[in-house]
Amino acid sequence: MTTLSINRERIFPDQDSSTQMEKLQITESKSDSNNSNLFNRVIQIIIDLVAIIIVFIAFLLVYLLMKPYVGFFYCNDTDIFYPYRKDTVEIWVVSVYGVLGPIIFMVFTELKNSKIIGFRRANSTTNNRSKIRVFFICFFHAMSLFLLGIAITLLLTEIGKRWIGRLRPHFIDVCKPDLSKLNCTTNTISGLIYNRIYTGNGFCTGEEKDVNEARLSFPSGHSSFSCYTMAFLMLYIEARLRLLRFRHVKALIQLLAFIAAFITCISRISDYHHRGSDVIGGAVLGVFVAILAGKVAGRVLWTYNVGNKRCEFES
Repeated sequence: MTTLSINRERIFPDQDSSTQMEKLQITESKSDSNNSNLFNRVIQIIIDLVAIIIVFIAFLLVYLLMKPYVGFFYCNDTDIFYPYRKDTVEIWVVSVYGVLGPIIFMVFTELKNSKIIGFRRANSTTNNRSKIRVFFICFFHAMSLFLLGIAITLLLTEIGKRWIGRLRPHFIDVCKPDLSKLNCTTNTISGLIYNRIYTGNGFCTGEEKDVNEARLSFPSGHSSFSCYTMAFLMLYIEARLRLLRFRHVKALIQLLAFIAAFITCISRISDYHHRGSDVIGGAVLGVFVAILAGKVAGRVLWTYNVGNKRCEFES
């Protein structure tokens, strides 16, 4: 037996070292692959953040630098003679439920999908580090889509408001013009016609800030923002949340999201801050951006399988 062992070592002197080299090469290959994936992921994160920041900067530039269009009205435009009322649903309320609500549900949903939390003990062999990694990858992807949609909604809404310059229903109450000096009509051969009344050049005596705000009726910002955030939440929950034992909970969450947006929209009409067409325009804009972010740009939300170790964001 000793002779055979010696002969084997003489015949195959490099077999053990060759096996070790192969193992070392495999380990180095995996390490290089992990480093490459990490590098690609960091690049994707940077690109996503840069895109969001660019859109937010564009919104700020429009908000700060673009003056609302100063237009005309006719004395028979009775829809601008309503009294001014305070907001029933103030903008900070819309911001709180519109931002924190979806974020809370995104955190809960991705914690559940990554199996960090669950309603029953899971027989999973995946270690906690891998679960946390999957959670952060998919949560960031959803969060980046959500924030990008917010930025786009704000930008488009502000462009529409300032470009069109439609007068709010309470414009006259805020503007406080001298109505006795208005030359509303002109007698012509064909009969009495209404004159266009220009609202600039010192026409208003009210606070300039309030007057400028009263020129921003279309589209409704409350409506576009609330409809975007709640529509995105409804789409996100439909795509990502799986509750086989509590099937109606998901429908209930979506219903509450719809009610929140609906109440916000109708309050803008009852408060005389917008007409119905302003609210519908804002709602359509918000829902459109939500579909664009949740179904087109965010198609991974619908295709990602929890059982699959790789998320599209990693590739």
